[in-house]
Amino acid sequence: MNVGEIVAAVDVGQSTVSAHLKILADVRFLLADRRGTATYYRINDACVDCFPSAADIVMGTCPPTITRQASAKAT
Repeated sequence: MNVGEIVAAVDVGQSTVSAHLKILADVRFLLADRRGTATYYRINDACVDCFPSAADIVMGTCPPTITRQASAKAT
């Protein structure tokens, strides 16, 4: 989606959306593709694939994938 499409979907001002998109693109959570004068944003699949694990770590719980990896290293 481009900035205009996102602004229309979330009912937030364009400058606020642009600022948030820049931050998310800087950390590579979003990938930005320039097409002419517009920039289109998409979610980085690598981030989505690991998001449940990251959320569990932030919340202080241990997701099953980390438990299995830790167990495999211990044996």
